[in-house]
Amino acid sequence: MANFKVFSEIPSQLLAQVSQPAAASLLAQVSQPTAACLLAQVSQPAAASLLAQVSQPTAACLLAVVSQPTAACLNVTMSNLTAASLVMTLGDRATADVSETVTATTTAFVSATTRNVISYSSVTFTALNAGPDSASVKLQLSPDGANFKDDPSLTAQTIAAGDMFFFVPGRFVKYARLQYATAAAATTASLTLFFQAHV
Repeated sequence: MANFKVFSEIPSQLLAQVSQPAAASLLAQVSQPTAACLLAQVSQPAAASLLAQVSQPTAACLLAVVSQPTAACLNVTMSNLTAASLVMTLGDRATADVSETVTATTTAFVSATTRNVISYSSVTFTALNAGPDSASVKLQLSPDGANFKDDPSLTAQTIAAGDMFFFVPGRFVKYARLQYATAAAATTASLTLFFQAHV
């Protein structure tokens, strides 16, 4: 009967009796069956810690756990872009660079081409007066492309022949355009108007 009692013992006790304490410890932990807990019991805390983080399985989280916070922060911020693709994205950002040539023969303002500027972070309109006479130029803004108002941060500029002026919108709106005219009656001004922007 005593022999039957020995073999009815639970496996952890049996293993403990045959000098296998690590295995016995694992079996004793079956009430906490996760892989992380098991690994923690066999002196692999780093692996256990990683497995404990599986509720946050992104590469950034794993990197943070293994003490690489710089790489982790970069991956989180840039949606897991590599450093090479980050440089490529910033070095090849979208731009706009167009121009048009116009002639002013009256003092009444005429509108140049309307530009959609809402997607750009930096916008500049440049008016270059190729002559022979002075010109008046101003910047107008619009939320809808139909209703325009002079930019309140800028005044109309008189630009001498051979000179130029840079207009930078002072408000965030969807549309912008230049208007131009001669500075004096019975004169003519030939202008090149530039629109340049980047995201």
